[in-house]
Amino acid sequence: MTGPILSRRSAIQTAGAAAALSLLGAPRARAASPVQMISHRYPALELFAEKMRGAVDGVEVNTQLMPFDKANELATIALSSKADTLDIVYASDSTVQKYAKNGWLMPLDDLFAKYKDEFGLGDFPEAGLAPYRYEGKLYVLPHTVNVMMLFYRKDLFEAEGKQPPKTIAEYHELAEHFNSPMRAGSVNCLKPVDAGLNEAHWYINALADGWFDDQWKPVFNNEKGVAAIEQLKEITQFAQRGYATAANDECSLAYQQDIGVMGLQWATRAASMDDPAKSRVVGQIDWAAPPDGHARLSGDGYAISAFTKQDPDLLFRIIATSSSDATQREAAALMVPPRESVLRDPKLAEQYRHYPAILASLETATPFPPLPEFYEAGEFITRRILQAVAGEMEVQEALDAAAGETEQLLQSRGYYN
Repeated sequence: MTGPILSRRSAIQTAGAAAALSLLGAPRARAASPVQMISHRYPALELFAEKMRGAVDGVEVNTQLMPFDKANELATIALSSKADTLDIVYASDSTVQKYAKNGWLMPLDDLFAKYKDEFGLGDFPEAGLAPYRYEGKLYVLPHTVNVMMLFYRKDLFEAEGKQPPKTIAEYHELAEHFNSPMRAGSVNCLKPVDAGLNEAHWYINALADGWFDDQWKPVFNNEKGVAAIEQLKEITQFAQRGYATAANDECSLAYQQDIGVMGLQWATRAASMDDPAKSRVVGQIDWAAPPDGHARLSGDGYAISAFTKQDPDLLFRIIATSSSDATQREAAALMVPPRESVLRDPKLAEQYRHYPAILASLETATPFPPLPEFYEAGEFITRRILQAVAGEMEVQEALDAAAGETEQLLQSRGYYN
């Protein structure tokens, strides 16, 4: 990473910028300062950031990578103030709804059509583009599909003659069976907001009726929802220390450092389990579809700020280069490729042993609700769930409080008029 995200841009020499744009074959346009990008951080996104930095000769791209919640917070601050301090913005299938609704992103449809042949953008199926549309317009070029899988210690299961759990009830039994002072039986990630929502999303969708009805009224506090979070609460008896403040990084480390036996984690973290520089359990982790299915399906990519002063063609070219066919094949060990030809390439399934579990997990995976305010509501939903799990409130009381707060928020935004 280079300089601070909100610093004033230093100028690139005019001759250098003009030469770079002439190499693009694009019209002469302003690239008088470094391109500023902000992003969530995990191994695949680090590779995409590297490709952005080298996408266009003579054009500096300042990439700032950080945990999801921090990236979302900083992007929200900059974009809500209509600042031109960001040019390329990381967005997930959920945050794009908020960003687009607020008018913070530039629609990409014309640029997508303009560069479709050059960058082979027809390889992105409509099903992969649909989550990044808001009111029919496309705002993000996908870089990954992501799905949560069951990570489990194959060696320990085999030693005990156990099979991966097919249901959450079986997961509960196995978590208790494997729990010991040496290793947690379950790896849980309940840090607000994103990680806590991910974990609760599995229980609420696998064991209950989801988050909302078709009128955006909360249903997660009904009888099934309460039973689902009761199950989560019981399983956390066998969780690793610090689970209430653990997000993706901490939970990945729990597997790598032989601290936990099984749990949900993103497909993008699978390859790191076999990295000897990071992992003490190389070859000992295996993967399966989540018990009872319906864990989170997500994806992410990059958008262009509506307030950028940079040339949109230049920015789109940087984004498209970082999501090229060649780059996605290079990154295939680190993520689930959204390009159809890459994802369905049988050679990848042979090369990467976690791919069969990815494909199995995709069959039932469930995205977050396409509600622009979902992360905003998640601020108090995840905290109420933590209060319930910690025994500070009864589960019914906690979920009723979260549902009331959610309704109050959505009422103020005109959802029930």
